[in-house]
Amino acid sequence: MASTGSLLATVLLVTACTARVGDGGDPAASTDGSLNLTADCLHYDPTAGVTASAIKLGTSLPLTGPLAIPGTFHFGLEAHLAKINAEGGIDGRKIELTVLDDGYDPAKTATNVNELVNRDKVFGIVGILGTATALAVQQDLQDSCVPNLFIQTGAPVVADPAQTWSQIQFPTYTLEAQALAQRAINAGVKSVSIISQNDAFGKAYVDALVGPLQDAGVKVGTRATYDPGAPSVETQITQLAADGADAVFIAALGTKCPQILNGIKSSRWNPLLLSVNFCTSRGLLGLLENGAGDDMIGTTWYKSPTDPQFADDAALAAYREALAKYAPTADPDEDFVLDGWLVGQLLIKVLKSAETLDRASVMRAAHDANLHVDTMLDGVQFAAAGTTEPIGQVQLRRYDSASKTFLFIDPKSGDDLPAGKTRLIIRRTNLPPSADVRETTAAPSEGKP
Repeated sequence: MASTGSLLATVLLVTACTARVGDGGDPAASTDGSLNLTADCLHYDPTAGVTASAIKLGTSLPLTGPLAIPGTFHFGLEAHLAKINAEGGIDGRKIELTVLDDGYDPAKTATNVNELVNRDKVFGIVGILGTATALAVQQDLQDSCVPNLFIQTGAPVVADPAQTWSQIQFPTYTLEAQALAQRAINAGVKSVSIISQNDAFGKAYVDALVGPLQDAGVKVGTRATYDPGAPSVETQITQLAADGADAVFIAALGTKCPQILNGIKSSRWNPLLLSVNFCTSRGLLGLLENGAGDDMIGTTWYKSPTDPQFADDAALAAYREALAKYAPTADPDEDFVLDGWLVGQLLIKVLKSAETLDRASVMRAAHDANLHVDTMLDGVQFAAAGTTEPIGQVQLRRYDSASKTFLFIDPKSGDDLPAGKTRLIIRRTNLPPSADVRETTAAPSEGKP
């Protein structure tokens, strides 16, 4: 990626990182420390889905239901793969992607992935969205030794070092929750309430959030949950508003995000809003009532298509051009669509860097990847070697309801940053969670070609 020419001010929020299987002492490691990926395969077909002219891949996403907006991820992925195919594909092979709808139902995800692997004979799975959905298929893909790449979750339970045939794409929910917890602490709040989805997704966030708050003497108040299929969260909002905490942490998905934010606005309760990245997309924010969600703090690691500071960004211009050509019905301003494009960029780099086009080689390339693509923020790296948490950087941002845009903020002061400046919160290994936050500068890194 071409550098913007400016150095990036970064903030290091240091916490421990999870080691990857194969880093020493694990039965899955070979004598030279590399991954022995095929040792426990029930049935290993190294080149299934690869022909002289094609590479067959599959994914299962919520194309319908309350999570249909996150499911628009597929438009960006399909557009990038179509662009690569038009340029000759991978060594002359075109990438064929089959997209199936699971409606965010783990049972349906399992059915879809079974069909993709056993009926359609795909080479690998890419971009499954969700924690519960990922868990529904992860072990089967591990046992069958089928690549399960760029899972759209940051749940630590999915980033399990034993699951050597899987790889998450998001920053971990631990990093995201702790970054938001630190912002609440820095803001001087005395109490935080929580509303979260009642599943592995919500639990991962809550588990990561509570400890840092309590360690800092911040009271954790009402903890409300909702089931993914529940039609309303009115009762939960009433409970939260009655508690009247200084801040509220929102670990929600899909249309529940605007429901929660609109409900808080209507309740006349005015807490500091701390929200997971899933709630900060254009499509979901477009469902907010006037003034709802104002000053909400969220995280990002990519260049949001609606951010004015990237209006003239060359990478986003190329994205928009390709989307108009290959996915004309998609909304180019939707963050989830952009994320699909970003995953497509990572996927192509991994496929091209594999020593040979077989399943084990591609997984090794994914585990060894040290990549930066131009739709990521400068300073963000997909660095997988030695960890199950490849993206270890996030930027805090504040939603301005008047302009309907996000502004990057300083994680310490909460002040808006000048356009073009970032202060990344970075996860580093071998340093204790209590290590001091310190400021440094870093130039953008290109990573491997």
